[in-house]
Amino acid sequence: MQTAGPPPGATDCSRAGKLGLALECAALFLGLPAAVVAGLAPFLVIPLLLLTALGCGLVLRWRHGINLPDLIRPRVPAREWRRVLLSYAVAAPGLVALLWFIQPDAMFALLCRHTRIWVLVMIFYPLLSVFPQELVYRAYFFERYRPLFGSGPGMVAAAAAVFAFGHIVFGNWLAVALTGVGGWLFATTYRRTGSLGLVSVEHALYGWAIFTIGYGPFFFDGTLRLFR
Repeated sequence: MQTAGPPPGATDCSRAGKLGLALECAALFLGLPAAVVAGLAPFLVIPLLLLTALGCGLVLRWRHGINLPDLIRPRVPAREWRRVLLSYAVAAPGLVALLWFIQPDAMFALLCRHTRIWVLVMIFYPLLSVFPQELVYRAYFFERYRPLFGSGPGMVAAAAAVFAFGHIVFGNWLAVALTGVGGWLFATTYRRTGSLGLVSVEHALYGWAIFTIGYGPFFFDGTLRLFR
């Protein structure tokens, strides 16, 4: 199931309009992360993400006539929930095996050594990180840049690519690689269901796994620094 398009006339599909969208997309999804890495945008990742999500939400409302309740769409076919949970059940052991191979001393470090921080992350991570990311990288990206990437595999690939690139702010290849795979999963779910609610749950499941298993050091700046 593809997401519903914006109201007629909400997005300029002329050549000039597409050029403007392309420049906007490049500035927001490529230029902003690069500026953070270069030290030109001296903000912590989470506050910057929240501000970006607020701006994207306002654009969706004012330019496209789309409200958040319309995107959350809690009524999703049961088969989509089963698909998400099955994919997670397969991927989670793979994440355990990968960390055991590359950095075994980090296994379950946050859970066992900093339990209080782990509890805080489990509670606040979906609210402060997951939902804003899904609003920006799925809802906004899909609705705003459909004239550039269409509604099929090209959109999924583009959304996954910018999601991975956005994680260069963490300064390591593993964060980029894992979020590239995750971005493809989440973009696929959003394309199939149009549900910001379901894709946020899916993202939260993987995020909880990441921090519980012990990948925290690879994703430290954006989330864990808030609890130090």
